[in-house]
This record gives sequence, structure tokens and C-alpha cells, in this order.
Amino acid sequence: MRKALLLLIGVIMACNLFSQDSPAKNYWTGGTACNIPKHRWELGLFTASRYGISDRLELSAHPVMFFLMPQVRLKVNWGEYSGFRLATEHGIFYPTVFMRLAATKGTGGLISPEFTIPQMFSIYNGFRSSYKPFRSAILTVHAGIAFAVKFGPLNPQSTIDLPVIYPRLAVFYNEPEFDAGIDFRGKFIPRFGWLFNVENFIVCGTPENYFLENKGLLAYTSKKETLRIEAGYKLCFGKYPAGPQWHLLPVLDVIFGIGR
Repeated sequence: MRKALLLLIGVIMACNLFSQDSPAKNYWTGGTACNIPKHRWELGLFTASRYGISDRLELSAHPVMFFLMPQVRLKVNWGEYSGFRLATEHGIFYPTVFMRLAATKGTGGLISPEFTIPQMFSIYNGFRSSYKPFRSAILTVHAGIAFAVKFGPLNPQSTIDLPVIYPRLAVFYNEPEFDAGIDFRGKFIPRFGWLFNVENFIVCGTPENYFLENKGLLAYTSKKETLRIEAGYKLCFGKYPAGPQWHLLPVLDVIFGIGR
């Protein structure tokens, strides 16, 4: 049961939002510099849910993962300049509960129970810039940096060497961690869209310092923008302690939209 739970957590982390079917309305725009409208909810089964606090502020968190590995981010929209929309992201990530759950003996254990996991969290700050090269598509570039705060030593042998999970925990072993990437999304015809993105992670102070994730999705959106179904793949490359590895993961999500 514990092993299945940890596998589910990995799949949840592998599935991110989205492609873009409604650039003008800013629906389904989690990976861009655009915010969803004020008071709109977008609730994903396997991805972070989002809420429009105002037309400038957007809050995101995963309602299930929040109790095991809370990660909350605030996106601030700074407006549009010469056709480029700008936004900054600010977040906090607390993995201690999840890592202590994974530190168990026998089947399902991802970390040896001999290692002590201290209280710790990371702080993230980044920016996004989006541009619409076509009427029904949007191109986004982004970059950011994360720092860790730890209230005790963390043994370097306590890493979880799994795709998606390892790059996001690496900042607690070697910091700072930089990320940068590109996101391209749009629609073929009304209600059918696509997404292609590439994200890079660079960790300081270690030879195992580079990770890449490439995601491709096809998406269907209901006519009233209340339901979205996405399916595709996530290709991961990483320089892990055991050596370079490639992984190909399936991505599937159902997202519910509530509000204008």
C-alpha cells in the first residue's frame, strides 16, 4: 500500500497543467504568464489546482498533495508590454512529511530509515513572459531560482533517485537550483488543443547537476470551459548519483473549471 501511494505521488508530480484553448479568456494557462480570471477555480485530479484571487493574482496548490508535500505558489501578473505579458512566481515547498513517509524499512521504502529527515523547506522565485505568435497559440519562456532552509543536517545518501521527484528535491542537498524552459501551446480547432514544453533544472555544487523534462499533450475542452481532459507523455533525463538515466512516463489528467 505504501509503495502504491509513493508511486501515485510520483505520477501526480509528473502531470502538470496544460495546453491553451482560450488565450483571450486566459483559461487553462497554468504554465504561462497569463492569470485565470478573478474568482475562477481550475481543479485538477493529478495536478495543482488554481484560483484567481484577482485579475493580477493567482494562487496554486494541490489539494491532495498539500497534506504530504505542500507546495504553494503565487503568480503576479505585471501587465503587457509591446505584446509580451510578464508575470512573476513566488512559492514555498515543504517535503519533510513525504520524505519521512518514504524513510521506511522493506517494501515501499525509498529512503533508508537510518537517515534522519529534518524540518526543511525551499523558497522559489521566478518569472514568465508570454507572447502570442498566432491568434490561437501562446509561447512562454520562464526561469527561476530556489533556495533551501534546513533545521538540521540531511545525509546526501538519503536521496530519492526517481524521475520528477529527484530534480525537485535536489535543492535540499545542493543549492541553489535554477530552472529554465519554454512552453508552446495552442489549439487545432475549437475545443481541441496541444502543448509542447521543455524544462531544464541545474543544481549547483554537484556533478549530478542537470535534469531535463519534455512534455507533450493533446487536450479536449468542453464548450462551456468547465471540463478539460489531457493525455500525453513526459520524457525525463537526469544525471543521478547512479549515472545518467532516461524515463518515459504517461500523462493523464481531468481538470474541472468553475467560474467565468
